[in-house]
Amino acid sequence: MRTLYLCGVGNGEGIRLALQVNRATERWRRIVLLDDDTGQHGSMRLDLPVAGSFELLRAADPGLDEVVNLVTRTTAGRARARERIAGFGIPFASLVHPGVDLIGVQLASETCLYEHATVGAGASLGRSSVVLLGAVVGHGCRVGQGCVVAPNAVINARVVLEDGVYVGSNASILPDLRIGAGATIAANTLVVADVPAGATVLGVPGTVVQASRPDTMAEAVQVPVGGTPLAAAGPIGNSTTLESTIAAAMREVLSLTEVPRGSNFFDLGGTSLKAIQLSRRLGERCGVAAEALDVFRYPTVAALAAHYGGGGSNTALGQARQRAAMRRWR
Repeated sequence: MRTLYLCGVGNGEGIRLALQVNRATERWRRIVLLDDDTGQHGSMRLDLPVAGSFELLRAADPGLDEVVNLVTRTTAGRARARERIAGFGIPFASLVHPGVDLIGVQLASETCLYEHATVGAGASLGRSSVVLLGAVVGHGCRVGQGCVVAPNAVINARVVLEDGVYVGSNASILPDLRIGAGATIAANTLVVADVPAGATVLGVPGTVVQASRPDTMAEAVQVPVGGTPLAAAGPIGNSTTLESTIAAAMREVLSLTEVPRGSNFFDLGGTSLKAIQLSRRLGERCGVAAEALDVFRYPTVAALAAHYGGGGSNTALGQARQRAAMRRWR
């Protein structure tokens, strides 16, 4: 029995895409859902049960069966999932919606093109790249390996996406630009210039924010908050009211029970949308004109607290409060 295994059941549209492709081609006798989140096991997705973890791929037949990596939340997470799946030796399949026109398009293996996606003539997509619902990849574009183009994003003509680029929902990249490997284009962003590797771009027009990792935040983490030195690691406690407030907001946005004070927001599951949600919560609870860019530049509890400071007129927090007050009086 030829079986298609779908890995990552959080992507309901990916499951529907597989069903649409199979309805048109009758390629697989059955479709099996897998997810490493044990809380999903036994639940139903589009009338299909979640059979178990990726470990069930050990029982698959490499000569008959195929697998699709449905993880698309981040390109880093997608790459990690692919590496794990590849270890089971089951060949990867591509999923291309029957309505997508592929005339003049070059597709590598493991690519997924969702319903209403548009790919222009002369464009090419690298291995394991995904173009989601309604997204547009213009003519002559080159999309590298492991890229994700989110719903309704528009990549205009002759743009180059290097490997591992994530383009957020409704973002637009102007023609002839180059986006460096591992870069993230946030939702609703307009990109008007080349983007360096590993950077994040946010806003209209887009502002480049170099991605900050936990190991590069050591200096910022050491900045005192309200005169109290901050430790570089360890779970959040009651060290300062400001840190506690930021940690509580971050836990809510990420749906986590604990947020280590030195852990990167984006490594914990944060996205550009969640960064906007977090900045709104911080604005409401701390009385500041918080911006999503703050989360990108200072992506840990400790670094955000250090950035906002203790609220005096010379601190970022105090200045942000002054800006907010001025807006209220206008």
